[in-house]
Amino acid sequence: MKITYVLAIILIMVFSIGAQCSRSQADSTVEAPFNGGIEGLVAEFWQIGSVSDTGPDNQVWEDESFPVQARVMNKGEYTIPAHDVEFEIQGISQSDFTGIDFTADNDEEIDGVSEFLPDGGEITVDFGEAHYNNLVGTHYDANIKLNYIYPYETYINIPKVCYKEDIKDNTFCNVDETKQAFASGGPLAVGTVTESYIGKGKIMLEIPISNVQKGKAKAYKNDEFETMYDQVAFSIDDPDWECQARGNPSVARITRPQGEPGNEEAVIRCINEHLEAGALYQRAITLKLSYYYNDWITQTVRIRENPD
Repeated sequence: MKITYVLAIILIMVFSIGAQCSRSQADSTVEAPFNGGIEGLVAEFWQIGSVSDTGPDNQVWEDESFPVQARVMNKGEYTIPAHDVEFEIQGISQSDFTGIDFTADNDEEIDGVSEFLPDGGEITVDFGEAHYNNLVGTHYDANIKLNYIYPYETYINIPKVCYKEDIKDNTFCNVDETKQAFASGGPLAVGTVTESYIGKGKIMLEIPISNVQKGKAKAYKNDEFETMYDQVAFSIDDPDWECQARGNPSVARITRPQGEPGNEEAVIRCINEHLEAGALYQRAITLKLSYYYNDWITQTVRIRENPD
């Protein structure tokens, strides 16, 4: 009897350890499938120079023209097709300057970050040689703004969603817990994803997203950019899941209470009501965010009276 009792205890321990090992393997962390990052298209003006070796940069004499050029770098993971970026020079009056174009696009595609292009693609946008025609007094400070709008996509991958039809089954994987989630590089980010059991054969994912840069987002090209919120189109790669954000099945709205991005999130809820009988496995799902992003940079060029 004693030997039988001891053997029973040993068998229970072995099965318990085996179940824990199985659970550990199922719930272990995975390597990110993306390079990540929180930037999309990043622009900066090329420096112009100075009228003297001792003066500050970006100064020219009134009878000189100066180049208006921008270096544009794709720091995210979505490749932007040619002619899809809208560039516009703002902040100065077109009637005050000659020699420059006030609008442009990208004449070639801008590659995203990848294993073979770790810094992403880069182009130079040349607006021409600007000449100021209206100097009064000793100087004029031209405050030049480059406004640009570009299409972008962010992919959110959740690699270990637990598909479990019987919630009472405590082996292999857990439903009611947070899940690892990874976002491809771009100005929209994913927060803490949670999975939960909402009824027999029904599971739900809650996927929070946020705008982590200063720019604005709209869902579709013909939409308007709004001051108090961003909008993002979304879709999922698995027809068994139905997603919505505040009742909308295709667009999520991220509020901007003060008109500026902050810590606000929009939660996309995805429900699967099609778990087959006896389902007990893990599967990756991917949510795609599609949007147009509006960003801008500025520079000041001082145009000085010619001492002659």
